Amino acid sequence: MRRKTAYVRNGQLKSVLYGAATVALLAYAVPKIPRLEHGLGGTFSFLWIAFAGLAVSANVYFAVAADKERSYMLEMQTARREHAISSVPAETVEQTRARG
Repeated sequence: MRRKTAYVRNGQLKSVLYGAATVALLAYAVPKIPRLEHGLGGTFSFLWIAFAGLAVSANVYFAVAADKERSYMLEMQTARREHAISSVPAETVEQTRARG
C-alpha cells in the first residue's frame, strides 16, 4: 500500500518556527511547573515535559526533511519490487500460482 504524502508549502520553515516556539515555551514554563515528586503535581510535570519533548522531536524530524527521504526510499523500494515482478516470465508466475 502506498503511503499518501502531501506537499506542505514552507514545511521546513514552519517546522523550525514551531520547534523554536516549543523550546521557548519550555524555557519559560519549566521553572514554573511543580517539582518532579510523587503525587499529582509531579505526574503533571512529567507528562507536560514529555509532551513538549515529543513536540520538539517531531518538529526536528520534519525540519531535517527525514519524512521526504523516507517517502522517496519507499517509492524506490516499490519501484524495484514492481520491476522485479515484471521481469519474471509469465510462465513462471503461472506455474507458481498453480502450485498454490
